Amino acid sequence: MTFTAAGVPSIDYSGSSLRYGLIGIKPIEVVETVKRFGMKFLRITRKFDSLKTPETYSDAVTFQNEVIMSSIKIPEWFDADELIKEFSQQSIKNYESDEEFKKAVDELKKASRISGPLLSFVEFVKDRFESQRDQYLEAEAERFLRSNFPLSFYNKFVVFDNTYQEFLKILEDRVRKHEFLARCARNFEMYKKRISELRATIGPIIDQVDACFLHYSRVKKYVIVWNAKDYSELSNPKFLDVKNVDYVEFEKIFNEYGNKLMETRQFLLHLDENILCKEFGSAQYATKEAFSKLATLPYDSLNPES
Repeated sequence: MTFTAAGVPSIDYSGSSLRYGLIGIKPIEVVETVKRFGMKFLRITRKFDSLKTPETYSDAVTFQNEVIMSSIKIPEWFDADELIKEFSQQSIKNYESDEEFKKAVDELKKASRISGPLLSFVEFVKDRFESQRDQYLEAEAERFLRSNFPLSFYNKFVVFDNTYQEFLKILEDRVRKHEFLARCARNFEMYKKRISELRATIGPIIDQVDACFLHYSRVKKYVIVWNAKDYSELSNPKFLDVKNVDYVEFEKIFNEYGNKLMETRQFLLHLDENILCKEFGSAQYATKEAFSKLATLPYDSLNPES
């Protein structure tokens, strides 16, 4: 997992973008009168509208940072409210400037139900994550090299990358099945019912991954906050020193993250054992990925002080 400015984890906003694009929508039926060859016809199209406004993301990310900052010790040189503001504003800025995502949502809302817009949206998120995954791993490997934290610290975040990738595969499968049923609906009322069933099916899956992402973010931000000396360093402290953290507190929140990660993997395994069984021993798999990425980094990356 890599970081954007202000230490914001960049993984396509975890479930937030998916929640907005898949759960925060409602089907609508548009009836228009069109004139062709001197005759009037009724044209009926089915599209999607938003149940929530984009500001909902702002509320969600601010609440997430409030939860995180209220659950960890803050260094005396920082103010908790200011940290919440710094982390939240950068997340919101990244979210609102994501033109690619905005275009995908716009296309989802404009597309007809025949084109399978919900599945196309999930495929867009999945393809974008997979195309950037090597960058996530390389950034994580480089961050590991610029720290004296154990390799197990890095591994757990690679495992989350793996888990998120499998989550997207499961989500893709669920959306494909339910949207197909919706498209085969006899009338608009049945179509709305099928879309409602889809939201009810995928909602708990997104909730589970978001809960895991919250624990992930808490560990990352705890380490960053205690290794940054001022607000400008929140974006990327030069070196992450394990001696700067209260190791008892660090171990507590890191173990809580590990437990939530395992719970999430078991949750997804229950949904589709074929997808996750090959990687259930994911710590070993993550270690292989870790060393693979470490081996491909340039020599100057191996010097923590560079």
